[in-house]
Order: sequence, then C-alpha cells, then structure tokens
Amino acid sequence: MIYVYKSKRLLEYAKHGKTIFTCPVMLGSHPTGHKVQEGDGRTPEGKYRICSINRSSKFHISLGINFPNSTDAVLGFKNKRIDIFRAGLIIAADFLHLRPLWHTSLGGFIMLHGESPDGKTGDWTQGCIAVKNADIEKLASACSRGETVIIEA
Repeated sequence: MIYVYKSKRLLEYAKHGKTIFTCPVMLGSHPTGHKVQEGDGRTPEGKYRICSINRSSKFHISLGINFPNSTDAVLGFKNKRIDIFRAGLIIAADFLHLRPLWHTSLGGFIMLHGESPDGKTGDWTQGCIAVKNADIEKLASACSRGETVIIEA
C-alpha cells in the first residue's frame, strides 16, 4: 500500500502493515485541497489504485493513478462538472479496475512519477506526485497494477 501525506511531503510504501521505505514527494503547484477540476494544479486526496505502469515515461517511470474514481465522478456530477454519461463511464472503470477517463473537466492523467527532465524542484507538477528517480524505481519494482494509493491532506 502506498501512502502519500501531502502536508508532510512524504510517501510511505508499506506491505503487510510494515513500512518498507519512505521518500519525499513534490506535488501540484497548488497542493492544498482536493483536485476538483482540470488545470487547478491540485493533487487529489482519497483512496485510489495504480491503474497503469509506464517504464518509458518522460518522467523516468510513471505509475498511473485512477483519478477520477467513483467518488470523484459522483461529486463532479453533483457539482455539474461532468454529465451523467461521463460519470457512468468513470464509475464503471473504477468498478472494473480499469483506467478511468482522463480527459474530462475533472482533470485526470494523475501519475506518481520520477523527476522533472528539466530539473524543477518544489511543488511543480500539474497535480501529480513526483519523487526522485531512484525512489520511483524502488516503488515500481515493489508494487503492481491494482496497488492501493491513499493520498491524505
């Protein structure tokens, strides 16, 4: 299980309740609060899963996070950010453990990935969670699709 503590800028990887390793993280350019729309620069908060693994990423290695999930879809529909059709597709993808729609007004394409190719530091992502390349290598070798990701404020 992967835990991300946004306020502490810390990632913890645990297996069978035991912490395997921890590392610092960099977040979206507006890290406070839950992601609610595309382009807000926020990193989501909640319970997600790893839905894809890209070992040839522009950011070294990237682990796709299933944002938006069912909870995000229901909230997005209630707040009139997405229609019932898109909400249904997101909910179905979550139920089937597939990658959700990543191109909606809610945002998407949220990754846990390696460093910026141009050396950016601090909170520089568009909502993703960035770690050092050595840390994403450890994480990618330890976890797999379906791994739970808990992102807390």
